[in-house]
Amino acid sequence: MSNEYEVRAGLAEVEAFDVVGVSIVTDNSKASDDINALWERFFKESIGQKVEHKQDDVIYAVYSDYEGDHEKPYRFTIGYRVNEVDVPEGMKHVQVQYGEYGVMSAAGEQPKALIETWEAIWSAELPRVFKTDFEVYGPRFFEDGVNEVLVHIGLDVEE
Repeated sequence: MSNEYEVRAGLAEVEAFDVVGVSIVTDNSKASDDINALWERFFKESIGQKVEHKQDDVIYAVYSDYEGDHEKPYRFTIGYRVNEVDVPEGMKHVQVQYGEYGVMSAAGEQPKALIETWEAIWSAELPRVFKTDFEVYGPRFFEDGVNEVLVHIGLDVEE
């Protein structure tokens, strides 16, 4: 496991980084089914064994290529942060954009805690930029009783 993984809530400046994994384009009217199916594929096909140049075993779920706000289609990718981009057949590369991100912890019973966190994000008046958002499934996600996912939302914090 990586030492880079820290628990944070609040605002974080995130440097751009690359993720390689499996990907779909969806929208919130069908996202629940699409995203569940993609997670099933991710584990069934052992995607982690096929991604080369992984930085570590932390899983990233990236929301990108927004066609508007969260009501419009977007790309959802589940994969790993890589040091070098090498995209196996049937996979996608996405780059998490540099910027300020609001960080929220969704811990507890999953996927309930994660869904509740996203519902809170959608109903909040956050100055979202809709470039990239991402979830981090690090060591604390796999800890019994913790099951923490860190949700990062790209924000426009310019005054």
